[in-house]
Amino acid sequence: MAVAAGRMDGVRALVVGAGSIGLRHRAVLETLGLEVSVVSRRSGVGDFADEASAIEGHDPDYVVVATEAHDHRSAVERLASAGFRGRVLVEKPVSHRSEAFPVDGFEWVGVGYNLRFHPAVVALRAELAGDAVLSIQARVGQHLSQWRPDRDYRDAVTAGPSGGALFELSHELDLISWLAGPTVVERGWAMRTGRLDVQLDDLAVCVVRLADGGLASVELNLLDRWPTRHMVVTGDRSTHVLDLVEGTVHRNGELVYSGPVDRDQSFAAMHRAALSDGAGVCSLDEAISVVGQVAELRSGGTDG
Repeated sequence: MAVAAGRMDGVRALVVGAGSIGLRHRAVLETLGLEVSVVSRRSGVGDFADEASAIEGHDPDYVVVATEAHDHRSAVERLASAGFRGRVLVEKPVSHRSEAFPVDGFEWVGVGYNLRFHPAVVALRAELAGDAVLSIQARVGQHLSQWRPDRDYRDAVTAGPSGGALFELSHELDLISWLAGPTVVERGWAMRTGRLDVQLDDLAVCVVRLADGGLASVELNLLDRWPTRHMVVTGDRSTHVLDLVEGTVHRNGELVYSGPVDRDQSFAAMHRAALSDGAGVCSLDEAISVVGQVAELRSGGTDG
């Protein structure tokens, strides 16, 4: 089903899951003009209590799976059992473990690494076209208590058995592959520092080998008191600095992109792509590769 640019009035979408990310998807899709319903197990929260009744009652063209990571595979299976055959976007991480998904019969399946569609990332990728990437330094951090100040961080998915810094901040692992080609984990460490009441890692550092033979170093943490999200990319021709907090890209010290920092903009662009030809959306295989890298890092150095 191809959808042209502009509003998408008349297209029906279903969001499975009514947590914070599910409600964000609903709001963005409604802004785009879609007719949106929500599945939630919580009484009085969603429009439907399960996928089967939603498929029958809403007849969606497009489904976003935004439940907890450990439920993603089951949610996809429930959609298939209910007879859905349209387009599916699964929130990241695609799963809490590396596993195959039953996707036969769907028109298309992608995974929601929306930062691929951040305009600064789009600008950087265009800048890097044709250049060999030799080195990347990536760092992202924000104290978990700042993520949603209106609620106790210990109640969030990030603090539980399906969360942790590696899963919640895995955008960086995906972005490095998106910008520089497939990567291989060389060394890595993930630990629970004890500074937060979380079940998994709140700090991870790793080194991955790049497709052009170089190396990338990555730090992911839930500890920074001042939010940071930046990347230094060195190629044969230039060194670029991407700052996703400021929404800027510099080439050799010169500002080459600066734009508004609007999180919903990247979600909207991702949904448009998912509803057209899927170009640029993280594939299922790419997302499963990220989950495999997380598993490697945790098995090699997690402080249990």
